[in-house]
Parts: sequence; C-alpha cells; structure tokens
Amino acid sequence: MTRAGVRYIDRRAAIRRQLGEIDSIVLLAGTEDDLAVRGYLEQFAVVRLSGFLEASLGHMINGYLEEHTASRVLNFGKRQAKRLPSLNPENLEQLVASFDKEWGASLNEFLALDENRQTLANLIGARHALAHGDMTHVSGSLLRQYQSVAEATISHLMDRFLPLP
Repeated sequence: MTRAGVRYIDRRAAIRRQLGEIDSIVLLAGTEDDLAVRGYLEQFAVVRLSGFLEASLGHMINGYLEEHTASRVLNFGKRQAKRLPSLNPENLEQLVASFDKEWGASLNEFLALDENRQTLANLIGARHALAHGDMTHVSGSLLRQYQSVAEATISHLMDRFLPLP
C-alpha cells in the first residue's frame, strides 16, 4: 500500500523487531558470567531501551500521520517527528496531549500507576548519564523494570496511535 510516493511500513512490526533485539541483549546480559561484560551489556540495554522509546514514538507518529493526513501535512509532520525532544515523562505527556487531550490524560493516568513515571524518568536519566560519560550501575532486576515500563508505555501508546482494526 503506497500513497503518493510514500512507501508503506508496518510500524507495529518495526517496533516489535526493535523490542526483540533489546530482549536478546537483556537475556544475554542475564546469562553472562563475566561481571564486567554483564555490566556493559546492561548499560547498552539501557541506551537501547531509551532509544527504543524515541524510535517507537517516531514510528507511531509517522504511522498516524500516514493514515490521517494529506501529503503536505504528512511531509511536515515527518520532519517534525525527527526532532522529538528528549522523552522524559513530562515531554512525552505534552507531545501525546498535543495529538489528543484524552490520550494525554490516559497517558498521565498510566504513568501515575505504580512507579511508572519514576521508572521511566530513571531510565531516561540513566541513558543521559551514560551518554555523557558518567557511570551508572544497572542491575539485572532494575534493567527488567526499565524494560517492563518501556514496553508497557509503548503498548499503551500504540493502542492510540496505531490501533488494531
């Protein structure tokens, strides 16, 4: 399915593919006997998970725009989607609410559950620390918490941006 030169991309499949790659890294880290290698794999998984959130949101925005906009608006929207802000919980809520206030409220409720907001903020914070040369320790247990919240957040957003028919 194409539209005026736009190549169809199965956005949900692209997101699942990235998630599968991260799952492999997390599993490998959990089985690694060398503690230094395990630590590096866990840190790498943090970077990938944080990037996964941003890339997935980009896929969702582009998929939504492809389904609901004309080509000029689509071109503009795709350029804007490449310039997403750092997706801390506050920026994420603002971005989602800019599409639909009810979606923003729903995301706010989701993030208020358990420790979702804080865990997401900690994941983003850990990625920033690593990216700027700081050391951060990520245990296997903490990594699985990060992974769980990242997956749940993306699943929550996919139900809005890319609902199944």
